[in-house]
Amino acid sequence: MLQYITWDFSPVVFDLGFWRLYWYGLMWATCIIGGFYLLQYVNKHEPAENRHGTRLIEYIFFGGLIGARLGQVLFYDFAYFWQHPAEIVRIWHGGLASHGGAIGILLATFIYCRNNDYSYIRTLDVLALGMPLFGALIRLGNLFNSEIVGKPTDMPWGFIFVRNGENFARHPSQVYEILLLSSVWLFLMWIYRSRKLAAGTISGLFFVLTFFPRFVLEFFKADASITQWLNLPLGLLGVILLVWSARQAPSAQM
Repeated sequence: MLQYITWDFSPVVFDLGFWRLYWYGLMWATCIIGGFYLLQYVNKHEPAENRHGTRLIEYIFFGGLIGARLGQVLFYDFAYFWQHPAEIVRIWHGGLASHGGAIGILLATFIYCRNNDYSYIRTLDVLALGMPLFGALIRLGNLFNSEIVGKPTDMPWGFIFVRNGENFARHPSQVYEILLLSSVWLFLMWIYRSRKLAAGTISGLFFVLTFFPRFVLEFFKADASITQWLNLPLGLLGVILLVWSARQAPSAQM
């Protein structure tokens, strides 16, 4: 019978000598390209006042990237970056926090809506249709990097991360999140296509179905004492959005 899963994949897709393509970078590129096509799909189903151009993708890309980096600096490694401030801009050395990225996207989207006269809540609904899938892709990149690993386990689906110099199995926390986020994405796409919803419903469901379950999954992740509690405010934001959307008049429905 299968005794654990030996994970020894290289983080490099291919190496040309003068240039390397990493799985993590490939996942980021896939998110950008996927975001473009998903936006085109959503625009076909949205009223004219809620259709967006590629400018939105630029805002959320830079907002998410800057927020993820600052989240890593402020939430996890402040003492280190205080001593080495030049490292803050060297994102290629690693260190991006998903919760900081979420906050950065929320702020960047707010600025985008203010500058372009769009409804903030409706725009969040558009973003929420893609965020779970993009999050799953980033976690796949983490898996290829053998990072964000789980706690030790004796379950038969445990992963032995050979590249980390380990000979014992851990919970594949990246896989858990990939399964969660993929399921949330499929559900949101199904409900978006099957019925009319008040503004704020999709984004509210995204935050509730993503961050409350992530709070539970953090119990299986190593070194997640800070990360775990960051899920709760974002989950509560989802509750607020759902309550707000439920009070909207029928004329406010999408």
